Parts: sequence; structure tokens; C-alpha cells
Amino acid sequence: MILVWHAVVWTIWTSRNDIIFAGGSSTIDILVDRVKLSSWKWFLRKNPDSSCSLYEWEAQPLLCWSSKT
Repeated sequence: MILVWHAVVWTIWTSRNDIIFAGGSSTIDILVDRVKLSSWKWFLRKNPDSSCSLYEWEAQPLLCWSSKT
């Protein structure tokens, strides 16, 4: 699940940059949604044959890992 950790760090880093350099703002809910989306996209890039939907990833990502081909 290091992929999820990378998504967390990446999301915090890019959100920080957006706040500092572009005057953006964010909430915890937005950050969590971005982590879920980023980690799912990265998972699919590493496992292109996976049929795991974003809904499944958000609900139980471990099931997606266990069913990967």
C-alpha cells in the first residue's frame, strides 16, 4: 500500500504549492478525495487489466489489490 502513501504525500505537496503560490485553499475532505482519486489512477496505471472501479477503490481498496491480475 505504499502507493497510497505516495498519493497522500503528493496530494499534500501539490495542495501546499497551490496555497502558497496560487492563493488556493483546501479542506480535509478535498484532500482525502484527491488522495483517493490519485491512488486509484496510479493503481490502474500499474494494473491496466484491473476492473476495479473508483467506487470499489474508495470502499475497499484491499479487495482491488487482492483481485489484481
